Amino acid sequence: MSLEQQIGALVKASENLTGAVNGKIGEIDNRMDSAEAQFDEWRNKKDVLGNESIAGAMRMSIFQGQVIGTGGVQGVGGVGGFSNPDDLGTSSNVFLHFKTPLNVNRNSEMFWFNIRGYSYGTAKIIDETIVGYCYSVSRSLLNQNAFGNFTPASYADSNGNVILRIKCPALYFTTCRVDTMRVGNGRLFNLNDLKAKFSLSETVVF
Repeated sequence: MSLEQQIGALVKASENLTGAVNGKIGEIDNRMDSAEAQFDEWRNKKDVLGNESIAGAMRMSIFQGQVIGTGGVQGVGGVGGFSNPDDLGTSSNVFLHFKTPLNVNRNSEMFWFNIRGYSYGTAKIIDETIVGYCYSVSRSLLNQNAFGNFTPASYADSNGNVILRIKCPALYFTTCRVDTMRVGNGRLFNLNDLKAKFSLSETVVF
């Protein structure tokens, strides 16, 4: 075999090896994606109380976190769903907004959320329940109601997103979690469905 043929054979063997390695990497990536999806499904089902396909089922802790402060003498910091809060210059009279997957421009679904925890700075128990009906026909929220110590409410922002809101008089070391229930024609919301934002105003735009 000539030198040229030997070099050609080595190049071909190298290409074959590279192709085999790339194929294995692709298989590993696919398996990891599948395993991650299976874990997410297991995590979602693990926290369900009752039959998830029937009204009245609950999913616990779809959101959880702790905020140390949003400025002022308390500083700025948080963990979980409240990681990296904005510096508002104060930690007093701060509104916590939770964006849901619902939008009044496209969804017609009822909802039920319960926000529970402890606000150390306010020295109060957080136990807020917020309900309503996101109704795309009129692009509005119908039959809203809320109960709790932290001025709970729901509203639609200018983009149509349905937002839950509570007001914390003293945000310092406030910890909470959010549970949800399938009600009426609504869905059972999932882990990580809610996104949080802090502000000093009653409404924000996501």
